Amino acid sequence: MKKLTVFMLLLLFMVPSAVSAKSFSVDRVQIQGWVQPNGDVLVNEVFTYTLDGTFESIKRSFPEQHAKQIRGFNSFIINHPQPIVGELEESVLTRAVDTYKEGKFTTTYNSGDETVSILYTYTLENAVLSYDTYSDLTIEYFDRSANHDQDLKNVTITYVLPGAVGMNSIHGFLSDRQGQKPSVYRDGISFHTPNSAAYTNTRTRVFFPSDIMTKQQKISAPISFAQALQQEQDRNDQMNARISKLPILTHWVEIGSVLFLLLMGIIFLLKQRLFSLVGNTDLVLQTDPTYLTLVDQNGKFNRKNFLSGLFSLEEKGIVKAEMTQAASRFQGVVDAPQTTLVFRLLQSNEQMNKSKKVLLSHEQYLVTWLFKGRIGHRRFHLHDLAGPGEKAKRTGYVNVRKQAEFHKNHLHWHKDVVQLMTEANALSTVIPKVLKTVIIVCIWLATLIGFYLDDLNAWGMVFFTLVIALFFYIHQKDLMKKWPTIALFIALFFGSAQISDAELDLALLFMIITGAILFYLTPVAIPRSITAFYTKMSIAKFRRQVRRGMPAYLQPDEQERWLVRAYILNKSKKRLPAIKGALPETSPLLPLFALPVDPLHFSYSTWAGKAAGKGGSSYTSSFDGGGGYSDGGDGGGGAGAD
Repeated sequence: MKKLTVFMLLLLFMVPSAVSAKSFSVDRVQIQGWVQPNGDVLVNEVFTYTLDGTFESIKRSFPEQHAKQIRGFNSFIINHPQPIVGELEESVLTRAVDTYKEGKFTTTYNSGDETVSILYTYTLENAVLSYDTYSDLTIEYFDRSANHDQDLKNVTITYVLPGAVGMNSIHGFLSDRQGQKPSVYRDGISFHTPNSAAYTNTRTRVFFPSDIMTKQQKISAPISFAQALQQEQDRNDQMNARISKLPILTHWVEIGSVLFLLLMGIIFLLKQRLFSLVGNTDLVLQTDPTYLTLVDQNGKFNRKNFLSGLFSLEEKGIVKAEMTQAASRFQGVVDAPQTTLVFRLLQSNEQMNKSKKVLLSHEQYLVTWLFKGRIGHRRFHLHDLAGPGEKAKRTGYVNVRKQAEFHKNHLHWHKDVVQLMTEANALSTVIPKVLKTVIIVCIWLATLIGFYLDDLNAWGMVFFTLVIALFFYIHQKDLMKKWPTIALFIALFFGSAQISDAELDLALLFMIITGAILFYLTPVAIPRSITAFYTKMSIAKFRRQVRRGMPAYLQPDEQERWLVRAYILNKSKKRLPAIKGALPETSPLLPLFALPVDPLHFSYSTWAGKAAGKGGSSYTSSFDGGGGYSDGGDGGGGAGAD
């Protein structure tokens, strides 16, 4: 849950804030180009800004494909309330100071909280391609880069040809999501869009007779005039067809998010440990402790799991659990429990074979792993897994290796138990794996389709897919590692952010957030049988009984079982369960519940060489989730403002 919280905070930091100290809008854009007989285009642009806050400069940048064609760039402050491009007199213009750096022209302007219009003038060299039968003028004023990071309202683009050729001889196309049908004149053409959305293309293409380009050398046309018109028409039709499907995809993404929310509710009900509508506390006393722990934890690796295996062996008469003195290196240490648990192996392998007590594979592994020493004196003291004492060397290869070896064996034993329970149809690990895969695939497919409909670069789609596939592959190789999935969702977030359609982008963001929550909420395993589900509900009832106190009707052997389950099913990692009422004085585990802190928590808190204390150790949180070992603006829109 901690990792999910960190991921959600990362998403919140990555989402742009709606509140800014200063902002601006581009309310109107007027562009007029006079086509020259030599192929150049003289361009006048009037940008009208509304500035909210104080700005020191205003910027105008161009798509990379045209940046090297710009010559003679100048800017002017317009002293007129309603300027019209091409009709401005020098008396209303004030020359501004321009600088050029890294593809941006910067106009110095020290003011704010007002509406201002800026005139940009420049020459776009060799903008026209003239063939022997027709001329082609293609200019992309705003593209998907930082050149266009702001919505541009009320955009008009007009071209004046060097001569009259007749309305039927001029053919124009505007590639823009809200582009309207152009107005054609005998010597020019005009395009209009009410809104050029940020990070979208605004591109014009005009075909006209080449005989008016008297100062430009003609070359042989690669395709005929009719073919060129048809290609551009098909290109625009395909773009419009894809864009028209964006609302449909947005609708399905929203449905996917709702389904994720519904699945979240179902998963929560399956894994919750707070309430139950059915169940029987007597069933908990009769059920194997290891089975109880794995069902209760939904197969999750937990640092207390191996203790449930030891108590299971105790109830089979293989080991004996007792309270004993703390290891000598911890005696007298502040906040260190002076007593702890010890498990004694009662029989050797030969004695168990003679008594016909057959151990399952995971039980045999537990005995071989934890119990060392000569026959008849083999035991596991809880401080065998603890770190060094205060007087010992805190760090070192030997200590770290011992801790790593313990965790490795614990993880191996845990996987064996989970596999056994899945083979017995008590738990299912397949359904959670499939669900997590479906979450990733659904978000990835929705984003990829969004890329296609949004007319994003094919190489960008391929790169996005490779990144997602890489992180998903690393996750599948080791499901215990959390960082690949965190990186995967971050990649999905940044991938969806490339989509310029605002509604789809927002829907995908919500889908990623709900998908991430569902992904991390989905446990390693879920109850597969009615028995397992009933047992889980019974455990919830048993916890409520623990808070009320031990029932008076229990027999001595049942009292011992009750105390064991009260301890291993305790949700707190640090504190022992708070039990009201008197406890049986004859129980060997009675001193356990009198301790101020869980002795297992103390043992883990000594890992990584840190002294025992209230702060614990970085290893404590690491092993809760099965992890590893640890110590410890510019404005834009093609014309922005600063």
